Amino acid sequence: MSLVKRAVLLVSGERYLVLTITLCQTALVSRLLTPEQIGLSMLGIALVQVVDGLRDFGTTNYIIHEPTTSQQSARTAFTVLLALSLFFAVALFASAGLWARLYGQPLLESYLRVLSLSFLLVPFSGPLMALMRRDFQFAALMWVNVGTCLAYAVVLVVLALLGFGAMSFAWATVASAAATVALSLAGRPEPGVYRPCLQGWRTALAIGGFSSVTTLLNRAYDLLPVFLLGRFGGPDLVGLYGRAQVVSQLPDKMILGSLGAVILPMFAADRRDGRSLAPTYLASIGNITAVLWPVAVLLALIAQPVVLVLLGSQWIASVPIVQVLALASTLTFPAMLTYPVLLASGGLRDTLVASLISLPPSAATMVAAAFNGPLGVAASQLVTVPLQVGVALWFIRRRVPFSLADFAGALRISALVTVATALPPLAVIALSGRGFALTIPQGVLAGFGGAGAWLLAMLVLDHPVAGHVRETIRPVLAVLRARTRAVWAGR
Repeated sequence: MSLVKRAVLLVSGERYLVLTITLCQTALVSRLLTPEQIGLSMLGIALVQVVDGLRDFGTTNYIIHEPTTSQQSARTAFTVLLALSLFFAVALFASAGLWARLYGQPLLESYLRVLSLSFLLVPFSGPLMALMRRDFQFAALMWVNVGTCLAYAVVLVVLALLGFGAMSFAWATVASAAATVALSLAGRPEPGVYRPCLQGWRTALAIGGFSSVTTLLNRAYDLLPVFLLGRFGGPDLVGLYGRAQVVSQLPDKMILGSLGAVILPMFAADRRDGRSLAPTYLASIGNITAVLWPVAVLLALIAQPVVLVLLGSQWIASVPIVQVLALASTLTFPAMLTYPVLLASGGLRDTLVASLISLPPSAATMVAAAFNGPLGVAASQLVTVPLQVGVALWFIRRRVPFSLADFAGALRISALVTVATALPPLAVIALSGRGFALTIPQGVLAGFGGAGAWLLAMLVLDHPVAGHVRETIRPVLAVLRARTRAVWAGR
């Protein structure tokens, strides 16, 4: 098995474990806390995530991007990251009261001050995890991420049960940051990276400068709905939109999340070996859409039973938002590849320019749509996502030439598989007489029907992902056959 394929399988296993833990935690907390409490927590986390984009300053990507592996680069990254983290932790702590007054939420002050503590812990795990990614140590990385997720979920649920309300999320974030440090050291015991070093800091800042500004712009744009709805609507609307996002992003987390940790090292390895990036890019596009599109469309069709199972009946108003966001997510398929392929092809500056071109009109569109509430914000993505994808592809084709015909060819089988996947749930919807308001049993029937149709279509059309599925289940089937023979032989 190739190194990349093994890495994808490990990261996929990690993502599904994390996703399972997250879904269980989401289901419990959504029933323990109100939309207002969850909305307030999302508002606080959104503010921190914007600052976090500057705090990291691309230092972890600097480690992966360096042509030669050395502890010196990790030490430099740690030093830069520690200095920035200290600065932004103090800034967030000091400005917490200002943000609380701006949004008219007094609890937000305490919330942000607790979250600022997590900034002080991140520098002690970030470089070690970057070294694991660079060296394809995804088995160790898997346990770090799963352990971190489990720590967050346990602390969050326990505190919610004890009545901490929105503050449960803040303290859970600090606990998970501490767990990440401990698990990173266990997986990559190199405390030597904590010795300060500034050798090569200019290179780190050169990569981090463009990376951080680009990350900040994109992160601020992604969180713009939270800020708009929180400022002009209230925490309840933030909670409604946020929970709809959690459900609608399930396809993204299942497919793109599994590949995200592998893609940058994969493109970097191609660059170091002098190989063309276009075949890898187009193959990745085809593999992503063959799973992302069918799952997103299936989610849009059975959104109501999914919301009932995952969130509970108090969140039923989020169903149309989930449907629109799920359909919009089908258009985001090139997004995860944009930064890695441009970085590997020497187009780091292009990532910033592309963001500066596409994000201002996208933000203006979203602001106008926000007056129609959460559903309006969701619908605006059907306009803004194609604009952003189109701009990104234009820059990518300048660095990694490929024809539009090749691009369309990479998507052909994915489109056919998506149509096949949609047919069984559409039949259930038509026969139910309830439209999209399916019951939970009807949703289960539609979901299994769509999954079966997807697998059959993948096998019939001989998509490369089907080969990975065969390789994954072949050892399992062999074990089952051997055990069956042993049972029959013992009779």
